[in-house]
Amino acid sequence: MTADAVFARLRRRPFVPFRIILSSGTTYDFLHPEMLFVSKSGVTVAIYDKNQQPSPEEIPVRESPASYLHIAATEDLPQPVARAG
Repeated sequence: MTADAVFARLRRRPFVPFRIILSSGTTYDFLHPEMLFVSKSGVTVAIYDKNQQPSPEEIPVRESPASYLHIAATEDLPQPVARAG
């Protein structure tokens, strides 16, 4: 995975929530683009408390760095289906 590939996911408009899967099997779900910081050396994931709603208004409780070498895959998260009527 490259910085450009991850950054492209963050720039998609409208933003599409996605998951990063690390080589260790750890997964991180990104519901907002503000939950992930991209640099040339890797990404930093914002991690929220269970009671928090991930959003730009909330301050994450901690962060976790990850190297591009360990990002095995990305995938779109399922989108809620809008009901008619």
